[in-house]
Amino acid sequence: MPNHPKTPTTLHVGYILKQYPRLSETFILNEILGLEASGIDVSVFSLRHATEGRFHPAVASVKAEVHYPANLDKAAFLDALRALPELRVEQLPEVLDFLDQIPADRRARLALSAIAVAERAHSDGIDHLHAHFLTVAAHTAHLAHLLTGLPYSVTAHAKDIYRHTVDWEIAARVAEAAASVITVCDANLRYLAHRLDGSDAKLTRIYNGLGPQDPPVPATARTTGLVLGVGRLVEKKGFDLLVDAVASLGPTHSHLHCVIIGDGDQRQALGEQATRLGIEGRVTFAGPLPQHEVAKWLRQAQVMVAPCRIGNDGNQDALPTVLLEALGAGLPAVTTPVAGIPEIIEDGVEGVIVPCDDANALAAAVGDLLADSNRLEKMTEAGPTKLADRFDRQRSIAALIATFPSRQMT
Repeated sequence: MPNHPKTPTTLHVGYILKQYPRLSETFILNEILGLEASGIDVSVFSLRHATEGRFHPAVASVKAEVHYPANLDKAAFLDALRALPELRVEQLPEVLDFLDQIPADRRARLALSAIAVAERAHSDGIDHLHAHFLTVAAHTAHLAHLLTGLPYSVTAHAKDIYRHTVDWEIAARVAEAAASVITVCDANLRYLAHRLDGSDAKLTRIYNGLGPQDPPVPATARTTGLVLGVGRLVEKKGFDLLVDAVASLGPTHSHLHCVIIGDGDQRQALGEQATRLGIEGRVTFAGPLPQHEVAKWLRQAQVMVAPCRIGNDGNQDALPTVLLEALGAGLPAVTTPVAGIPEIIEDGVEGVIVPCDDANALAAAVGDLLADSNRLEKMTEAGPTKLADRFDRQRSIAALIATFPSRQMT
């Protein structure tokens, strides 16, 4: 995609991402579109090539040029050598010191990627670097900062801060050097303030925001008994609990049917679970779907179920985008109090909060909602109001831009 014109007053931000685009990271797509709509010039550095084969149609609306920085080959090594004289070679001792903290099998790729990003950022006149996730993308941004002097910021999400394997010594070093560390909910903000205590990290919370949504659908126009789950089929999403709940509700809810959208390493196990429970006819595994198709299901179902839990590795959700989308669709949700979820769903207002890993409580809450049309209608009306008040993309983008360099650079 060709470069689009840059005026002397346009701020140029380089986004560093592990992989772009991805079906499961609509929050990044929404953010880039919001920045471009606000007049920010964006370039994307994707450290890995996209491998999923299916993309959201909205990707076509992104103007940003996408760069794939480096491969581990001789040509990449020679390109890095040629680029170094144009960069801040006096910073190489600090670059090497940082690389010494990285596992040995990742150092070469990280170094080559960072040099390639730094060289391109320097030659293209990028003013600021922004990375999503406090792992390899943030490590690349930090090294590119050392090599160019460009400021950088990082957005921390969930797996990058909650997994037991997080190296907090590296994270603190990256966070301290960043112009800002943004995170997506107050629960994350409290957790990071504790884990990064003693560093000079500049932490701020900015909710992920959604752009314009299709109109919500009233509860009376939805498919009776249709229950929806959306997300990656992995441990932390808790879809095994949803399958158990469907089995529990089946004898008393003749119209009950569950559609689960997504894919992941638990797909086979979930299918076998449904068969073992004798409900394979009541559960449809629809696979991964693009955003506009998910939006249709959100406006057809009666209840969204998101039984999120903390995984054995510590991984958990922070601010699930699908629950924001459920607000916009007017779809009541039954979910759990993991991290920032209660900041999306207030118990009894836009949905119901139940304890984690409690299939009986989950089933009871779903069954109660399906049987109470008045309650469903009130929750349907409350969702879009919460979205507009707290998760509007225009306000989120304005807050994000405020963390970027204040001077419109030439």
